[in-house]
Amino acid sequence: MGNTQSHFDPKTSELIAIGASIGGNCLPCLRYHFAEALKLGCTIHEIEEAIRIAKMIKERPINDIYNLAEDLISREKERR
Repeated sequence: MGNTQSHFDPKTSELIAIGASIGGNCLPCLRYHFAEALKLGCTIHEIEEAIRIAKMIKERPINDIYNLAEDLISREKERR
């Protein structure tokens, strides 16, 4: 993590990095941080939770754009 001092313990930092990797669509980052989290003693359940949270947050804007697209189509159909 560079030369900066972290306020998180190493396990927490890796779980955060897993979420950030998913948020940033970075496959090599996810592979790296997944392996590092395991090396540091994170459980598979902790990693799963980090991934679940990241997916939930990432899905929000996708669902919002899909809903807007459907809403625009519905409104236009009602106008006709």
